[in-house]
Amino acid sequence: MICTTGTRAVRKLYGSSAAFVLVLATLTVQPIDAFARSTGKVRSEAIDMVVIHSTGGPTCDADTGKLVWVKAGNLDENMRQIEKHPKLGIHYMIDRDGTLRASVPENEVANHVFHYSGRSIGIELINDGDGHDPFPKAQLATLVKLLRDITQRYGITREGIKRHSDLDHALLSCDETQRRKVDPGAAFPYISILDQVFLP
Repeated sequence: MICTTGTRAVRKLYGSSAAFVLVLATLTVQPIDAFARSTGKVRSEAIDMVVIHSTGGPTCDADTGKLVWVKAGNLDENMRQIEKHPKLGIHYMIDRDGTLRASVPENEVANHVFHYSGRSIGIELINDGDGHDPFPKAQLATLVKLLRDITQRYGITREGIKRHSDLDHALLSCDETQRRKVDPGAAFPYISILDQVFLP
């Protein structure tokens, strides 16, 4: 697995969860050379939630005004787009091969979900989010390790791990039969991930 912050990769072999926690602490608490974007406002609420997203999903085409499905894209392009956006942000993004990239530091708010950004950490998965695009094992393994670390550090419960679709039920303006946010989609193994993060 490759863990990155901004555009520079830090290659580590994670033989244990303790090693992974150590590297994550370096990336999230003290970003190396300020490669992690820090444009979010300082939090005023305690973190008690993690929200899982996918990069692909439905939207209204700006030219035609019709419903279109945006594909997942790649890690570099998605990071460029979200880090130049004037309002939106994300704390982590995970590529299909397990590459983890940090963006907004955890102690700052990244606007990734209506009404809950102030109390949550946002994780984007490179995936179409259409319920058909599979989530590779390497990507899910990185997600599980990251979620274990975050939940242990903040005392987040199983109920605090949410999908974007759990929190945003609004409909698209161009097609009121289509929900605005359906990610990470039906192909995401939600219960299995929770079971792996919160071992008995």
